[in-house]
Amino acid sequence: MSRVKVFTHKGFSLIEVILVIALLGLLSTLIFPNFKGTLDKYKLEVAAQELAQNIRLAQQKSITEDTSYKILLGKNNYQLLSGVKGNLFELPLGVSIEWTTYYDLDRTIVFHPSGAPNRGGTICLAGNDNRLYVIVSIATGRIRIGDTPP
Repeated sequence: MSRVKVFTHKGFSLIEVILVIALLGLLSTLIFPNFKGTLDKYKLEVAAQELAQNIRLAQQKSITEDTSYKILLGKNNYQLLSGVKGNLFELPLGVSIEWTTYYDLDRTIVFHPSGAPNRGGTICLAGNDNRLYVIVSIATGRIRIGDTPP
């Protein structure tokens, strides 16, 4: 009488586990650098939206409170001011104001009680290799975000 051994496989071999770990490591090295670039671009977009929103807030407050509001621009921050009182807003790490047409004079955007800006201009926000532009129109007072300078 011959005996037949029946083997049942209840797991993975060491070679299979090592191959799966190696493949996951290889895939993560290909995917992770792209994720970092996407995250940097997202931080830049959020910073541009927040800056545009705060400029619009200064414009709206100047109308509703019938007083002048201004935005004072720095390199890594900006301030929303009414008289001497104001709030300081820091840009996210890795995002900065690369250049602006407002640096030519006094680095400020002033909104009069009518809601009209004292002058139009562009603010370039930079993060790594990406650029976004917050544009203030003098004719209409419109604040918009663009990916190319005007």
